[in-house]
Amino acid sequence: MTPERGAPLWASLFEPPRPATYQPAAPWYKKDSQRWEGLSWPLPTCEGEPWERRLYVALDVETTGLDPISGRVVEIALVQFLFDPEGALLEERRFASLVNPNQPIPQQASRIHGITDADVANEPVFGELATRVASLCEGRVLVGHNIQFDIGFIEQEFARGGHILNLREAADTYGLAKLAFPSMLSYNLGKLAFALGLDSGAQHRALGDTLTSMRLFAAAMRALTERC
Repeated sequence: MTPERGAPLWASLFEPPRPATYQPAAPWYKKDSQRWEGLSWPLPTCEGEPWERRLYVALDVETTGLDPISGRVVEIALVQFLFDPEGALLEERRFASLVNPNQPIPQQASRIHGITDADVANEPVFGELATRVASLCEGRVLVGHNIQFDIGFIEQEFARGGHILNLREAADTYGLAKLAFPSMLSYNLGKLAFALGLDSGAQHRALGDTLTSMRLFAAAMRALTERC
């Protein structure tokens, strides 16, 4: 994996890199029998239930490293959104929290997202947030930039605590952007937002990247719909 693929944008700072547990190639994923399968365009952009009528939740996590087995989440953000009958993007509610990982945060990670051990010392552990996270995701398509990275971490956090998380579908704005805007020089989330004139928040922080992913999703889906 290279930083150009999106989150985690700081991957190259780790030597040697951990083996990737996800393949951020597909624009859309469905989970079948506990395994995520990538879907090719034009599914589901042009076929099935209109995408503008569905419910979504954008997700981003900041972590202690790249491996969801040994690493932990240190910040999480989710933003529920949908589209009105005219196709305008509507944000419903947002949630963001620092998370105590119960392990030291490596300096390599802190240098990028700015989160230190002191910042999370008095924050909730992931298990205390699990019910809230699950309720925000229930019945919605998950959206994120290089979403399989984020899914890998939250699924491990839920499994570690014995909590139930019912995820069935996810859209990857990295894959969608490569299809919708094939001439871009970079598919880094922040650079895409700048090039497309999208509002963006603080990069490498969960809420800022979540909001940017939400807006990028809307822009990419509108561009792809024109090709149906």
